[in-house]
Amino acid sequence: MTLTPTVKSAARSLQVLEYFEQIQRPAALREVSQTMGWPASSASLLLRTLCEMGYLNRDPVTHEFAPTMRLPLLGGWIRAGRADGHALSQLVNRAREATGLTAVLSSRHGLDVQYIYVSRAIAQGFASRRPSAGTLRPVCLCAAGYMILASESDERIALIARHAAAVLQRKIELAELMEGVNAAREAGYAWQAGVNTPGVGDIAVRLLEDDPFGHPLVLSVAAAAGVIRERYDELGSTLRELVNQFSATLQPALAP
Repeated sequence: MTLTPTVKSAARSLQVLEYFEQIQRPAALREVSQTMGWPASSASLLLRTLCEMGYLNRDPVTHEFAPTMRLPLLGGWIRAGRADGHALSQLVNRAREATGLTAVLSSRHGLDVQYIYVSRAIAQGFASRRPSAGTLRPVCLCAAGYMILASESDERIALIARHAAAVLQRKIELAELMEGVNAAREAGYAWQAGVNTPGVGDIAVRLLEDDPFGHPLVLSVAAAAGVIRERYDELGSTLRELVNQFSATLQPALAP
């Protein structure tokens, strides 16, 4: 799909802001340009524009750029139950630290699971596709999707599977999908190895907090399929414990 110049600029602006969220430190023009694969002139114009709009600052001594406080204030009203974005991103980081694996917070987006926060670890035993915020994965073909679908009725899941198979033009085995969903309902975590991508798997648990639309939020980690098969129970228990600890630390909801 070819993007118009305006849409392309908007996409690049969001990519820059997400890059700062990932590295969590100031960065120079050259770093941003090389990381994104953009011409220095284009990156310079974009960074200057974001500075003029108040989203970035430029240090006059180091010439490095960094986000301003306008960003967290801009999204300060957005919450998932009792949790704000900062708390959720910290949870994802803790999951990566506890497991040594790439950790992701995601929610449902139509027939897909969409990544919200990603904390990357070095891939071991498989070729990582370097996921980032906004990445989509088929809801019927990943553990995060199993965990999201676990709250749906079996009839609804069958409808979603048929629709997804038609859109993806890919066969989805309903019996295999239901096996994963039912296991998630019973164990409190979902896992799969090699269902969507050969050699890769993931394990997921549902948060006690929902997104602003009242939809499930899911915390997951990804690894080589062999690692998932060997450690799924251990990793599932670790993620459940992290989620329970996370909810216990949140402030009680305010009375309406």
